Amino acid sequence: MGSSAAGYALETLTLLFGTAVALGGCAPLLGVRALSTARPGTTTFHEVQVDGRARHFLLHLPPGAAQRRVPLVLAFHGHGGNGAVLRASSRLDEAADALGFAVAYPDGTGPLGWIGLSWNAGTCCGRAHARAVDDLAFVDTLVATLRRSPAVDTTRTFAVGFSAGGMLALRLACERAATFTAVADVAGAMPDLPCTPARPVSVLLVQGADDDELRFDLRTLRRPHGHAFAQSLEQALRFWAQLAGCATGVTARDSTTTRVHERAVGCPDGRAVELVTIARHPHAWPGGVATWWFAPRPAPHVDASHAVLEFFRG
Repeated sequence: MGSSAAGYALETLTLLFGTAVALGGCAPLLGVRALSTARPGTTTFHEVQVDGRARHFLLHLPPGAAQRRVPLVLAFHGHGGNGAVLRASSRLDEAADALGFAVAYPDGTGPLGWIGLSWNAGTCCGRAHARAVDDLAFVDTLVATLRRSPAVDTTRTFAVGFSAGGMLALRLACERAATFTAVADVAGAMPDLPCTPARPVSVLLVQGADDDELRFDLRTLRRPHGHAFAQSLEQALRFWAQLAGCATGVTARDSTTTRVHERAVGCPDGRAVELVTIARHPHAWPGGVATWWFAPRPAPHVDASHAVLEFFRG
């Protein structure tokens, strides 16, 4: 999801075929339904109106929602993809069923219906950013709508995103901290925006050691403000740790042959700020599946879906 034409092309071409495949078995066949039709153990396709535009999302409710209200996760796809692609590639439903989370997979916007969708993450990305699509208003409307569902625990709302979707999740941590208790960014650069959250939030950052696309984004994304936190996820870790009130400049580091796990220490009120760097992992969802033949193959030794939801559980 790099800011240049080459960067956009790389990720978009990787996802276009997978998008078509995922949609062939998902959104069009499901059809738009009323939110009241959502049932535990099922995935349904819905629509909300935002500023005169129809916006869409998939909603997966775990079987446990039949017995109790469950926390809500908004999961944002990467540049050029859609909610169905992220759902298929991350296998997030499996972790959500096991750990008891509702997951909404929103769709970005684009000129080709369900294909080639993008997000406005503030300084990125593509058509959504160029046309100043108000994705914050979409998120506000979506959260308000889903909190009316009897299955959703209105006190626990989280956001996770892949690549450009991860950038949007971090923007939400900056600008919608009153809504989201914690966010997770998988393979996304931090947008170079002023960041003054209304309250401290917990943040999980995940990157692949072999993720050349993320490295490209960190070098080339337009930086109108020149904040250090936009230059690397290591710097973003320090930034969020300071905002969360953790011990300044102090982290605990746990290394194995498969990953390096760095945690801020001394964080008050149960908050957490962590960075996981996965060995031998490219620009893909860790522990997920490739959406088409030439997509980067995710490292199998770290399950990001379970790790993210466990992080949200606290």
